[in-house]
Amino acid sequence: MKKIKTKLIYFFKGFAMGSVDIIPGISGGTMALILGIYEKLIKELKAINLGFLKLLLNLKIKEAFSKINLGFLLPLFSGIIIAIIGLAKVISYLLQNHSSYLYGFFFGLIIASIFIILPKKFYRAKNSLFLIPGFILAWIISGSNSINSANTYLNIFISGILAICAMILPGISGSFILLILGKYEFMISVLKNPFISGNLVYLLVFALGCIFGLASFIKLLDFLFKKYKEQSMAILIGFMSGALRKIWPFGKITNIEIDRSFIIILLLVIAGIFVGIQISKIKKV
Repeated sequence: MKKIKTKLIYFFKGFAMGSVDIIPGISGGTMALILGIYEKLIKELKAINLGFLKLLLNLKIKEAFSKINLGFLLPLFSGIIIAIIGLAKVISYLLQNHSSYLYGFFFGLIIASIFIILPKKFYRAKNSLFLIPGFILAWIISGSNSINSANTYLNIFISGILAICAMILPGISGSFILLILGKYEFMISVLKNPFISGNLVYLLVFALGCIFGLASFIKLLDFLFKKYKEQSMAILIGFMSGALRKIWPFGKITNIEIDRSFIIILLLVIAGIFVGIQISKIKKV
C-alpha cells in the first residue's frame, strides 16, 4: 500500500512538472526543485545513457529498462506525458486569452520557491556569487527573439535535445526554448491532435531527441551536483531568478496601471506565493 501511495505521489509530481512545461518561461526542473525531487531525478536519469540507447535501438527493451528505476521514473514520466498531452489545449487557451493571469500565479510560485530553496547561510556564503552568471544567462535567453526554421525531422530532433536540457534546468523552460527555435506553436498543434496522420511521427522524433539529450546532458549535471553542489545550486537559482523576466505579468514597468486587471494579477501572485509555501511543507516523500 505504501509503494502504491509513493508511486501516486511521483505521478502527481510528474503531472505538476508536465503542467508547467507547456508554459514558456517556466521549467519542469523548477517544479522538480520545488517538489524536492530534483537531485533524485538527476541521479535516476543518469541510467538513461548511451548504453541504454544502444539496447533500445537493438530492440532489447526488457534488458534496457531493467537498468533504470522504473518505480520512480515510470510514474513520474507518466504524469509528465499525461499532463502535457491532456492540458495542451487548456494551457494554449489560457496563454492566448489570459496569459497575464497565468503568469501572475507562476511568478508568485517561483518567487516563493527561490527563497524556500535558498539555505539560511547562503546569503553570506561566497558561493552566492554563482547566482550572477546564472541570472545573466537566463535573463539574456528570456529576452531572445524566435528563429524561423523548417519543420524537418532533423530540426524537430534537435529541438527535442535542446528542449529536454532546458526542461531539466530550473529556470529555463523547454517550452521557451521551443519558442526561440520557432517550434512551440507547431509542437502544441501536434500535441493537440496527436493521432492525425504524420503527427505521431513528429512526436516520436521529438521524443528520441529528448532521450538523446538526456543521455548526453545528465552525466554533466550529476557530476556538477556531486563535486560542486552549492555552486550548482546557486547557478540554478540564478537561472530561476533571471527567467522571471519572461513571465513578468504586469506589462511594461514604465506603464503599470492600477486597475481591475492589476489587482487580479497581484492576487494571483500572492496565491502563487502561498501555494509555493504550502508545497514546500509537503514536498518530501
